[in-house]
Amino acid sequence: MKETALPRLVAAAFLMFAIGVAIIEFGREEDEVRANRPIDTAFEDPLRGALQRCQALGEAAVRDTACLDAWAENRRRFLSPDPASERSE
Repeated sequence: MKETALPRLVAAAFLMFAIGVAIIEFGREEDEVRANRPIDTAFEDPLRGALQRCQALGEAAVRDTACLDAWAENRRRFLSPDPASERSE
């Protein structure tokens, strides 16, 4: 009976390894599906779309005036104090 213990142990270890790999792969596929899902543009901020366009341009965006304006607006929104917090003080 000891002759069959080692092959059974190896088979069980291999099965557990295969199940683990399958679980990881299924998790990755779900993440890829979420990442490739199209963005609903009905409620999208126009600034966000401009920033995405500038990102796609790469280095050419540095010379694009629309990108420069979009970056300036983004900095203004990010760095300016929140008007709602000023009212509550």
